[in-house]
Amino acid sequence: MSILLTVFRISYVLIFFLAIFIVLKFELGEENKDERGKSISNKSYGFVFPLLPLGWFAIELYDQFIQPLQYDTYKLVIWFLMTSLMILHATNISILKRKY
Repeated sequence: MSILLTVFRISYVLIFFLAIFIVLKFELGEENKDERGKSISNKSYGFVFPLLPLGWFAIELYDQFIQPLQYDTYKLVIWFLMTSLMILHATNISILKRKY
């Protein structure tokens, strides 16, 4: 079981770094300079940005009313929230680039 968990963690970190690469390549490249690129960027940010406070709110509700989280667990959950939003943002950019 620990091998499977290690493989999952390594895979998740690799996917996160791939997402960072996709976002930075899009944001810093020439594709983001035109009207199409700005539209793709705005739509992707418009979808992902509201999920940050919503996710943080859900974590706080769980911490306050269901079960108190230890500090290390809280840091891990916030880390997963931030990284998953980055992965979702890169996925949105990739999908919208093909759509438009």
